[in-house]
Amino acid sequence: MQKLKLYFLGYFLYFPLSFFIIYFIWMFMVKSDKLFDVFSNSTSIIGIYYIIVSVFFVFLLRSKFKDANRIN
Repeated sequence: MQKLKLYFLGYFLYFPLSFFIIYFIWMFMVKSDKLFDVFSNSTSIIGIYYIIVSVFFVFLLRSKFKDANRIN
């Protein structure tokens, strides 16, 4: 169960937050795009990412619980 918590934190908190920070630094500070454009683009990408990762995480949970039920 501890491993699933780490997966959850990585997929839903660490990766999107690090992407947002890196994307913001690159697009706003280095390339000098408008703040609104950077924010809307990054949140759109993170939204698509959350949809894909949520589907993946459901299948991961199903396989983990299916394996746990086989052991018991």
